Amino acid sequence: MSTLFRFIPRVGASIDPRQDRVIEEPSIIVGRAPDCGLRMKRDGLRYHHAVLREDGANIWVEALPGATLKKGTSEVPSSLLAVGDSIRIGPFIFTQVAPDESTPADHVVTVTAAEEGAFDEAAQAKSYMSRFDVTLPNIRLFAFALSVVVFALFFIVPIVFGPIHTAASWTTKAGRTQAALSVHESIFHSAALWNVGEISGAHKAFGTNCASCHESAFVPVRSSSCLSCHQTIGQHADPHMSPDADLNKQRCESCHHEHKGMTLATRNDQADCVSCHQDTKSYAPNTKLHDVRDFGSDHPEFSVSLVQDAALHTVARFPLDDKNAVDNSHLKFTHMTHLKLEKVKAAGAKVGSTCATCHEETPGGMVFKPVTYDKACAECHQLQFEPKHPEWRLPHGHPEDVANRLRGYYSEAALANETFPAPNSDIFAKPGAPLPPPPTGAEMVSAQTANAMMSAIARSACGECHVTQAPAAGEPASAWKILPVYVPDRFLPKAQFRHDKHATMTCQGCHAAETSDGGVTALIPGIETCRGCHAGESGAPQRIASRCVSCHVFHNPEHPIVETRATEATEATK
Repeated sequence: MSTLFRFIPRVGASIDPRQDRVIEEPSIIVGRAPDCGLRMKRDGLRYHHAVLREDGANIWVEALPGATLKKGTSEVPSSLLAVGDSIRIGPFIFTQVAPDESTPADHVVTVTAAEEGAFDEAAQAKSYMSRFDVTLPNIRLFAFALSVVVFALFFIVPIVFGPIHTAASWTTKAGRTQAALSVHESIFHSAALWNVGEISGAHKAFGTNCASCHESAFVPVRSSSCLSCHQTIGQHADPHMSPDADLNKQRCESCHHEHKGMTLATRNDQADCVSCHQDTKSYAPNTKLHDVRDFGSDHPEFSVSLVQDAALHTVARFPLDDKNAVDNSHLKFTHMTHLKLEKVKAAGAKVGSTCATCHEETPGGMVFKPVTYDKACAECHQLQFEPKHPEWRLPHGHPEDVANRLRGYYSEAALANETFPAPNSDIFAKPGAPLPPPPTGAEMVSAQTANAMMSAIARSACGECHVTQAPAAGEPASAWKILPVYVPDRFLPKAQFRHDKHATMTCQGCHAAETSDGGVTALIPGIETCRGCHAGESGAPQRIASRCVSCHVFHNPEHPIVETRATEATEATK
């Protein structure tokens, strides 16, 4: 779909060809956000207001969540825009006209600023200034006199009475340089009288251009100005947790204050968070969040993300005290067994293992590196399967590789005329029954491979740590399956936790690994464990004062600034 948009400054005016814009996209989003296909800055237009799609010779227009369209005098959620039809999107009127032979597009749409409800910045500024109007005699003379006073006080006086060094001599080059620097400092200090505050270091590159942020005089900085540069920043929070709350209504300046010094001042006190989160149902009835007032006294139990489908890497959140929590990582592992290895140690072997034996922190201390078989498991779990040949090892990989390796081992033994006892499930042999004929080499290889696949994958080798699936009726033994394994690197993704900040404690101080039988919910510490050292923002005796931002991160890149349909809101996965 290619569409030519022609812009008309106002009703009754002519088309300005310099503003023509051709967009070749199957669907075009109209709004004020930087990622919109047709971006227009005007009050009354949402960040993502409507979407235009081709429908044959016509265009189908649909309002995005939270926005409305107006056709005639009626508000509609969507409408077909035929040639000659008009529809109002925010403060603009979109009209499809018939393209001529010279038009470089399939459709032509004119965009006109509506007279009714159009945003007039000059009128808003005039209305704002009218509140300061006072009735004074000869207002022009008073304004002129006031201008002279301001000019004298803030320009002439700082220059004349600035810190000029009278000892400087104009007869020497050094004296003239010193005097010039003194005058420059005086001018600089006079200019500082007009400065509302030092701009932050992050914005100094364009700090002298006020229009970079202040789009209109006497109008507060809009969030659209911030988003023009910070396009990849995430939302304040996960929109799936509160699908009916519009997180885009909050202005960036509500929390981030400029002209406060080299560091951008950010409001991060607990009261700011609690102002919304102490009663979330009042503005978001369908939210999955619990009310929070203080970490030390009023905070819900942690919710852990458990694997639901290891193949698709999907998770679901369960409270730690939920007895119905299910983890389908397809890995059978108990910390309790691996921290007490005295019963399996041999001469010269390790006395036991510690947490650091398998777990290694990543740079930054936020998460741990994935535990791999080669680094953490191979030393103890050598995947032996044949008592007659302890040097034979199974590969740690797909079952198909295991079957091929087994056939190779037993084929090599058959070529060496080596025999193995045939698998026999009979408990008693009938007296006088003839013995079965000795198996051929091929029969021995096939029988031993099937027997090793069943015993190794199902029980002794693979099945000891992995969840396996037996072959269906009629399938060969090589069809044994090892179900895919997925272990997320974070079980509490809605909060941040740094292990390097807690290096003074032992792992068992928080994790009950020595008594964990494999359940994730039993291994993750609950909120009472954290409250042993941490209190709310006001603190407590022998405990650390902790605010909301101590654990929770905002503007997550995984939550882009888009308007999410309430019907598409599902359980958050990460």
